[in-house]
Amino acid sequence: MTGAGVGQIDRSPTYLSGTLALLAGAVTVLLSAVAPVAVAVGLAGLLALGLGLWLGRQAPVTVGAGLLVAGVLAAGVSGASLVATPLGVMTALLAFDLGTTALGLGRQLGRATPTAEVELLHAAASTAVGLSVLIAALVVHGVATGGQPVEAVFGLLVAVLFVVVLLRRVVPVPGGYA
Repeated sequence: MTGAGVGQIDRSPTYLSGTLALLAGAVTVLLSAVAPVAVAVGLAGLLALGLGLWLGRQAPVTVGAGLLVAGVLAAGVSGASLVATPLGVMTALLAFDLGTTALGLGRQLGRATPTAEVELLHAAASTAVGLSVLIAALVVHGVATGGQPVEAVFGLLVAVLFVVVLLRRVVPVPGGYA
């Protein structure tokens, strides 16, 4: 029996995660804007990321994220602030994660499947984890340079651990399992 009226499923990357990936990549480039070479490398990464999402291919998304990280590192060497450099790395990794999510959801479920809730939850959780790691790194840096008491670092690390445990228990799909 043939499926009358059933069309081909579009396996292209999802729009929402793809757009969020490009937005994270653009933020990465802006955070790298302290040196022309860093901006050039970052823009090349953003272009590769966009190309990978447009073609539906993982390799350009991965290369693009790598170039975004390289641009941030070039900015760090050129004098980017202590916060801008790790934040830029975090947004570059977020661009990679969201781009990979867009590709995976598109391949597995199709672009037309309503996945906005899952995509937004994934983006929020990934951002929260990235910011938690960033804050922990900055606190450790502050302690290492004599800026904060050790108790504050311990408290923050316990809080980060608590957040990670909670995120592992989040059920991204109703009826799923943790």
